[in-house]
Amino acid sequence: MIPFCTQWERNSRTLVDSARKAQSLSTQQRVNAFGTQRATDQTMFEDNKVSSSALQHTISEAELLKNKSEMQLEAILRETSMLEDEAAHAEATLEKMRDPLAVAEENLNIRRKRPPREMTRDNVERALNEQVAAAKHAIRMLTGVLEACEKELGRLKICREKLEEDIDQKRIALEVDGEALQMESGWNSSQSSPMSRRPAQVALPHMWRQRTENLCEECDRTRATCERLRAKARGIQQDAIENERETRENSLRSLARKMEETGMLRNELEHTLQTTLEELGTMEDARASVEQSMNDKMGPLALARSRLSVRTGKPNPEVVRDVAERSLEKEIGDLEHSIRRLQLELARQTADIQRLEQTRARLEADIKDKADALALEQECEALQLDLGSRMQ
Repeated sequence: MIPFCTQWERNSRTLVDSARKAQSLSTQQRVNAFGTQRATDQTMFEDNKVSSSALQHTISEAELLKNKSEMQLEAILRETSMLEDEAAHAEATLEKMRDPLAVAEENLNIRRKRPPREMTRDNVERALNEQVAAAKHAIRMLTGVLEACEKELGRLKICREKLEEDIDQKRIALEVDGEALQMESGWNSSQSSPMSRRPAQVALPHMWRQRTENLCEECDRTRATCERLRAKARGIQQDAIENERETRENSLRSLARKMEETGMLRNELEHTLQTTLEELGTMEDARASVEQSMNDKMGPLALARSRLSVRTGKPNPEVVRDVAERSLEKEIGDLEHSIRRLQLELARQTADIQRLEQTRARLEADIKDKADALALEQECEALQLDLGSRMQ
């Protein structure tokens, strides 16, 4: 069946209208596609700009934190060096304090060799005991300082290791963020994505910053403790040196005073010994004179006795108590009385001489003790003076 003309025309116009509508829809779709493209391009540009700015901000913040950690590390290293120097100085002072202790104890041992009569608890012994106590106290305090320094050096080492780890991590993070910032193209599908290496737990930004801040605060506290320890160590060392000097000078003064007193006593004893020897010589002469006087009277006594005995040989009528007999009897009695008095005087002089001899022996023994004690005190003084030259 052949269509009519009208129908034929209508079909063509319908086809034309459909084509025009398809073209209009295509044009509209193209315009919409261009708009979507521009919008996505703008979003992509803005997102890239924001992410790049965020990366740059993160890099800057990480660099600041890294610089802060590096400055803190330098401060920790300086503090470690100063504390090590202070500990070495304290150890040297500790070893130095052992010398006064040894000298003071040696002085006490030397003074124990004094003669029994010289063994007294005098000012020298008290001064030496004070010197020993001061040296022992200084050694205890310095030992405590060294233990505290060792402990704080351990804390400084831990802080240094943590800071080095933090700086190393910051360096790696900066390298990674710098690489990410400089990337111009994305990863290919054939390349492994870094997301596959992303840890299961990720720290929040404030926690990331706070970790470094907390570490720096911990280091500040440790350094402050070390500064106080160094100041205390210097004070203890200064006190130890001053106390050692004061106790040593006190011991020297006490020794000098003791030697002066001992020397004066020895001189007085020697003078007394000299006068005793002189008196002893005088008494010996006096006793010899008494003995001579007594011996001189023995002859006249024998003569008087002989005369009296001879006169008894006269005949009985001639035996009378005449003046001659009475005179002879009186002479004998006087001589015997004189001899008895001289014998008594001789016994007294002998006793006096014995007492003087005993006194002389005691004086000589005391002088020897004083001389021995003085020699020991001089030995102690020499040790103290030698110690003073070493402690300069």
